[in-house]
Amino acid sequence: MVAIDDLKVFLMAVDNSFPIPLAQKQNLVALAEKFKDKADLCYVKEKDQIMALVAGYTKNVTDNMGYISVVATLPVARGRGYATKLVKEFVELAAKKRLDAVHLYTDRSNYAAINMYQKIGFEEWLCENEPRPDDLHLIYRIDTEGCV
Repeated sequence: MVAIDDLKVFLMAVDNSFPIPLAQKQNLVALAEKFKDKADLCYVKEKDQIMALVAGYTKNVTDNMGYISVVATLPVARGRGYATKLVKEFVELAAKKRLDAVHLYTDRSNYAAINMYQKIGFEEWLCENEPRPDDLHLIYRIDTEGCV
């Protein structure tokens, strides 16, 4: 179980790593509290510090699809494969909960993230009335047997 203070510190540390900082979209303290209360968290800790985190939702979902909200790694921990490991862990969690898919959005200029997601098996997903048309919408479809 991750502590709320650890989440706050981590989110503040990675905030400027995003093409559009998280703090420009939402209050980071409120985001940490939301993640603690409602999100499924997959993370790597070293020496009591979160190094990488995937935060998403597998409960109360729409169309039986999980949603990944944030994928982030501290700059000092990049290149260790943590993001790939944690995204796969989240997809496995969604499969265990018998969800049909996991989807996420990423900035179209975030080529490293897009490449990682595609290597895992995410594909571009175009849907009618896209709520975030400026972002790239990706989906990972889980087979009907719950295997990924």
